[in-house]
Amino acid sequence: MPKKKQFISTKKQSDKIRKNAGPETANEYLAAGVDFEEAGEKWRAGDAAKSLRFFIRAIDDYDAGLQKFPRSFDLAYNKARLQYEVAQQPRLLEHLPTPLVDLLRVALDSHRLALTIDQDNADLLFNTAQVLTSLAEDVSEGRTSSQSSKDEGLNHFQEVLELLQRCLNVQEFKFTQAQENAAQESETHIDPGDRDHSARSSSASDVSEEEVWASVEEPVTKDTLIDTALAQMDTLTAICGLGSFNSGLAWIEEYYRTTLQDKITLYLEGTGRYHEAALAKANFISALSDAAFRSGRLDLATYETELNVAFSHQDLNLSADPRGLCDKADAELAFNASIQASIQQAQTKELIQVGSICWKHITKALDSLTAASKIPDAQNLAQIHLRRGDCELWRLRLGEAPLKYELTIKSVPTLLKNAEVYYRGAAALGSRSGGAKDEQKEAEVKEVIAAGLAGATQRFLSLLALEKDAVESVVEDMKDEGLLGPESLKSIGRVFG
Repeated sequence: MPKKKQFISTKKQSDKIRKNAGPETANEYLAAGVDFEEAGEKWRAGDAAKSLRFFIRAIDDYDAGLQKFPRSFDLAYNKARLQYEVAQQPRLLEHLPTPLVDLLRVALDSHRLALTIDQDNADLLFNTAQVLTSLAEDVSEGRTSSQSSKDEGLNHFQEVLELLQRCLNVQEFKFTQAQENAAQESETHIDPGDRDHSARSSSASDVSEEEVWASVEEPVTKDTLIDTALAQMDTLTAICGLGSFNSGLAWIEEYYRTTLQDKITLYLEGTGRYHEAALAKANFISALSDAAFRSGRLDLATYETELNVAFSHQDLNLSADPRGLCDKADAELAFNASIQASIQQAQTKELIQVGSICWKHITKALDSLTAASKIPDAQNLAQIHLRRGDCELWRLRLGEAPLKYELTIKSVPTLLKNAEVYYRGAAALGSRSGGAKDEQKEAEVKEVIAAGLAGATQRFLSLLALEKDAVESVVEDMKDEGLLGPESLKSIGRVFG
């Protein structure tokens, strides 16, 4: 989520606003907006529609203040940040008619406006990079994504790298400056508390009682630097996943090696974030290896070795990390998808080997997801169980041409039964959580599809009659993801017909 600016108490400003007809100064507009934001936060969990109304009123107040005080950075910052926060809340989006991509573009414009007021604010640079990342993901993902959309996504991601590097430069300067100041204070025996008290006293005498607003700037720490550097690595990982390599991959490797590798190692010293950094690196290496394989720069054996090594780092213990286990599963499944996409010209002996390799890596993905589902603090269990069901259908796909993997052919009833169980569990979890309606519906449809493939066509027909659009949408997604091969689609097509 975007970084919020911290402010001192708004009580005096809020009291004055209530006594008057409305806000008059920039600080009063800011106070009014913050009040509405706090009300929106209060209702977010219970009443999303009411929460959204408060957030919209907060944005309106920030915007109204900017009309009168166009150079107020705090108003511009808060407006931009809140617009993005709203766009990142699925429960709020349900009550907005505007498509997500349009909300993100509006938020991006607001961030760019704030940057014209202060182009070197590290928090604003970081937040702008987050908005661009969300926009890049939205325009470049999905089955309707065209090459031009992927190119647009790549352009956004490249700008993200530029913004994060500018952010990191500012943060490094402030971090170094703080260290130098601390060293000087130590040498001259100055008590930082006495110095701060003196500064506050002298500045307080220069302002009126109402001018109580002041943004609180958080100190830059090693954790701050790590956040920004890992965000850069995550951006490189996302670029590798786009599948658009007109500019090649060498610059990605060079960027990581020259800009990030040594810095991250330096930042990590004395922190407890080695595991987090190792996971980010594993995701990056696996995504880079996948991109290199798909572009013909890496052979199968080397790709498999790189994938195995990526998640074997000494600092990477995934046994209690559900997110890490899910990331590892995603890497294994990406490996499977890329291998199957490359086997069109393979010979018979090679096909047998490929079938065995794909089965092994899909099974490893399933094992990781199963382990993640058993960890008490695992998030989004419905999605994890959905992926477990998908794994069984991916293994089922290995029995179709051209692989016709023997173990899959012998295991069809078991694979379909397992898929039904996992999808049924995902639907039940989605129903109980209340915030996973999309996962619930997807799981319900996939369970019936798996049952239909196993011969229970009546259930499929009944669901098709009730929710034809939903069924067709899920089937299309499953086709694009490789979950349904030609034989399965032919079987489903007969039912559709």
